[in-house]
Amino acid sequence: MWNYLGNYGLKSPSSGRLGPRPNLSRLAIALLSALIFLELILMVLGLISRRQARPEAGPPAITTVMARPAGGQPELAKKELVSLIGARSLGDSQEVLPVIDRQGRRLFVRSTLRPELQARCETLISNSRASQAALVALDPESGEVLALAGYREGGLDRQAALAGSFPAASLFKIVTAAAAVEKAELSADSKLAYDGGKHTLYKNNVARTPDRGRQTATLQESFAESINTVFGKLGAFVGPEDLADFAGRFGFNQDIDFEMPVEASSFSIDETDNFHLAELASGFNRQTRMSPLHAALMAAAVVAGGSLPEPRIVREVFDRENRIYYQSAPGQAREVISPATAEELARLMRSAVEEGTGRKVIGAAVRSHPVLSRLIVGGKSGTINDEEGRRVDWFVAWATPRPGAGCRDKIALSAVLIHNGLTTTTSQKMIREALAAYYRGRLTPPRKQAAAPKSALATTRTVGYTH
Repeated sequence: MWNYLGNYGLKSPSSGRLGPRPNLSRLAIALLSALIFLELILMVLGLISRRQARPEAGPPAITTVMARPAGGQPELAKKELVSLIGARSLGDSQEVLPVIDRQGRRLFVRSTLRPELQARCETLISNSRASQAALVALDPESGEVLALAGYREGGLDRQAALAGSFPAASLFKIVTAAAAVEKAELSADSKLAYDGGKHTLYKNNVARTPDRGRQTATLQESFAESINTVFGKLGAFVGPEDLADFAGRFGFNQDIDFEMPVEASSFSIDETDNFHLAELASGFNRQTRMSPLHAALMAAAVVAGGSLPEPRIVREVFDRENRIYYQSAPGQAREVISPATAEELARLMRSAVEEGTGRKVIGAAVRSHPVLSRLIVGGKSGTINDEEGRRVDWFVAWATPRPGAGCRDKIALSAVLIHNGLTTTTSQKMIREALAAYYRGRLTPPRKQAAAPKSALATTRTVGYTH
């Protein structure tokens, strides 16, 4: 470079001698070329810096202060999110979902999902090898959806957790029990009579009133063991009007206000004869259908003291400049049963886990699992064959930490599987694993008991026990 410039009249750094008369045009071209080269280098460095700071493929980093769009009001309404998000599969751990609005803008939806719990639920249903499977978890007080996983054989074009096509089976016993407690003034300790087997239903078994029969069981025992005849007789005893009323209270035949499209659960009374009411009240029919999201909401109403929460899965919608287009607020919970009725239902659901149809899986875990043993858990099972002869396997549950667990977080869940002969798990096992995934790390470690003296240990016998 110095040789080049020296030839055109600049001093050499070594000799200090002047060269020939300068050629100003060539000098100007050289300087201009150097400036252009320097500017190109700076542009490349700037592009690299911006790409590293904010990758094009992902959502922007959210700062603590976010600006609203011009006008000060969010541009999107909740009902618009239904078509914006759609009935998509949410993946195994997404907390931020990319969407495109009607104007072609790329926006991002920050969800209420807990990534670790969502990932675990997605793994559970994908490994189930069922024809259809869904697993839902939500906060029963705020209505925030913590996990929403659904699988349909042959594709994920429609979210199974939002489909209202699953036969409700014995989950409807929650509705019948609520009507019996609140309207017929029964309690968990009320004694009822029945004939026949526990899990069948015949016309001659429901002909007599609930106080007549060869066998007796309390309402708590009947719920825990899911005795169809008892609940069938309760349906006739309660009557069609109250049965329909409580079905509506719990959300049947109603749209669920949610940011994704949910199919309404269906319940109808086509006839008013006692046997038809018995089929409906016990869940011994394929006519009453519900979605997994709705099933979790029913469990939530029990543990929340009788209030059905409004579910929500969106926290906010924003763009790359962190402008907010929608921001959610807790919905209004709707009281569907009295707190006293909810307390009785909680007793019934606890008995189903501890002594009834849930005792072998959920109940055993509550007795011995390092995490679940520190919880109070209630639940209800439901099984029925669909029109194709496949087994529909339900379980709904709620959980709340025991005193001294260092955590007050409640949760409500539902799980459903349609078995196809290849299914590797059950709805109860999926609920058990989801509970463990949610509460692991949330509960304080139990206090260790002081070690007994060696002399005492030497004389202590080991006593075995069975679950």
